[in-house]
Order: sequence, then structure tokens, then C-alpha cells
Amino acid sequence: MIKKVAILCIAIITLLGCSVRPEIAVSPPVGNAGTELHPVDRVTLAAIGDIMVHGAQLKAARDDENNEYNFEPVFSQVKDLLTASDITMGNLETTLPGKEKLYSGYPQFGAPDALAVALRKAGIDILATANNHACDKSMQGVVRTIKVLDELGLLHVGTYQSQAAYENNRILMVERNHVRLAVLNYTYGLNDMPIPEGTFVGLIDRQQMAEDIALARTKQPDFIIVFIHWGTEYERTPNEFQTSLAAFLFSEGADIILGSHPHVLQPFALRSVTDKYGITKPRLVIYSLGNFVSNQRERYRDGGIIFNITLEKGSSPGSGTTQHITAVHYSPTWVYVHRTADKNEFYILPVLKYLNNDQPLRLPDEAYQKMLTFYRDTTLHLEPQQLDEKTALTP
Repeated sequence: MIKKVAILCIAIITLLGCSVRPEIAVSPPVGNAGTELHPVDRVTLAAIGDIMVHGAQLKAARDDENNEYNFEPVFSQVKDLLTASDITMGNLETTLPGKEKLYSGYPQFGAPDALAVALRKAGIDILATANNHACDKSMQGVVRTIKVLDELGLLHVGTYQSQAAYENNRILMVERNHVRLAVLNYTYGLNDMPIPEGTFVGLIDRQQMAEDIALARTKQPDFIIVFIHWGTEYERTPNEFQTSLAAFLFSEGADIILGSHPHVLQPFALRSVTDKYGITKPRLVIYSLGNFVSNQRERYRDGGIIFNITLEKGSSPGSGTTQHITAVHYSPTWVYVHRTADKNEFYILPVLKYLNNDQPLRLPDEAYQKMLTFYRDTTLHLEPQQLDEKTALTP
């Protein structure tokens, strides 16, 4: 069981059958001599996991009559949740190679530009592009994906089309509501695909990551966020490599770690950690955000969460500016494949809204029961109290 940390006052709202939104509320920090911190600036983040496009999804999004693709319906049911936050970010686990003959699902992913258009319209602001499928379509995939995201105004981090782009943009700086964020992105590997000559992909390398976090600190962010592709596929608990690397990143000064790759949800932990600069404050890791959208239909793989984080920057007498994570909660999401006479239709459903199956998009009983199973699995698995100290954070 997790040991309580004095600096945190944690209230867990969890129901094992039908639940309200699970949440961790962190009490307001205390300044010098017991003076209360008065927050002045606040930003809300939403993080989602793997955005994948398998062959069945390509077929479902294809409009043969108009010779085009449309992914917008996929995100229609969760758009309100995605746009409710100041910043929404996710892992783009496909490329945008631009030619129909290059569109494909597993094992080498390539999707139409229409996917990025739909993501932008759904409220996605930032995409992490360093993952094991980043180089699936070689130079065309790496370079053109970046080009399309730039044209759509989608911020991105993790892959770079040139040395200059890497040097200038490997730390993504974003500011909302006067709160400054530095975002970094790394992957454990590339499925043995070579990095195209002249391009760059952020790879997990402790020395490089330490240098990047140090560089990020010079830009004076209020929070440093690391989006990282790691772990073992389909394993529901983090492995030793993940816990050790999380401890390392926190010691270097990272504040939030957002994990992807296992394609199932792994637990999150909020801990008071002292970094190598002597700064002690709550730091947050979620080891895996699961699948936000895919055609993986197996138990545990058929959904994910929208992981919400509230960050505040404030001041108190005698202590200057202070930054804190003040709330964390998640909303489970489940991928529903609606089967029609013509074709399948994919929808990401906000589970809490569909618990009574009383929405216009009514689920068949088999699908409804699978959604409920995913919901119960998720709320049980993501209870922070179920983590022990070693699983939560091991130096």
C-alpha cells in the first residue's frame, strides 16, 4: 500500500460498479510560516494515449463515393471532453505519408491527412510523434507527417525533419493562461527501422534526456512534461525499466511523465519528490494511457482514458512564485465498433455518459457488456492505493 506523504492531502473518489469520475484532489500548498499559497494562474491539461489506425479503421473511414476519408465521427462523442481543457495532447502512433498506396495498418502504419484534420477539429493541441512506428514509412513518413501537422497548426514534439529543426525545437514550449510548459518526447525504439538520413527521432537515452531537461530549465518553464513511449506491450503494470526511468526523470527536474506503448492502462502515481536541485514538490507519472483509438478489441486493449491534470502557479509572502499540481482525474473512454449493413463505424465513447445505455447511439447488449467490463477493469486498476512504493516510484 502507498505510504501517505505529509505534503499531500489525497481524496480518492472511486466506485467499483457505477462510478463518479475518479479523482485525486491535492490540498493547496502552504508557504513560509504557514502562509497559504494564493494561486493566480491555472491551466488544465488533458492527455490521451495511443492514436492508432488499423486496416479496419481505414476501411471504415473511407468514403468511396467521394474518394476521400473522414475520421471526424470517430471523435464526435468525446469532442466536448477534449475541448474542455486548455491543452489536450496525445500520442500519434501512425504516419501521414500522403499517398493512398502507403496507407496501411499494422505492422507499418500510414494514415490519410484526414486523421490529423479530425484530431484538430476534436480539440487536440499537441501530438507526441516519437514512438516505435515513427519511421514506418521512412523519409516520406517522418518529413511529411511534420509538414501536415505544421500546416494544420497542430503542435508536435519528438520527430524532426532536419538537424536545424531538432536543435531549435526539441523542447516544445507552450504557454496558456500565463503558465509556461516545456514538453519533451522520447521512444524506446523504432521496431528496427532506420532513422531516415538527416532526420531525428527522440530516443530514450539518459544522458541526452538529462541534457534536454537542463536545457528546458533554462527556458524557465513552470512545469516540465515528458511524453514517453516505453514499457511492455499488454502488461498492465510498469516494469523495472519504467519505474527506474521515472525516478531518474524526476530527479533531473521533470514534473509530469505521460506514458504510452503498452496499449493497456497502467497505474498512475502522485508523489512528493526532491530533485537534484533540492526542489521538493508533487510529481506525477502515469505509466500508460492505454489505447485512445485502435482496432484492438481484446480485453484491456479496447479503451483508454482522458487524463486530466490541473496546474497552478501562484505566490505567497516571502517565497516567490510556486508551481503545483492541484488536481488529477480521469474519464474512461471505450472504442465502440458500430456494425451496419454497409460498413463498420468507429466511435470513442465517454463511458460515464453511456453507463445507462440511454444515448441516441444505443449499444447492442454484447457491446454494452464489454464496455462495462472495461469500465470496471479500469476503475479497479487505476486506484492509486493499489500501488506499492516500488511500483509507484523506484530510484
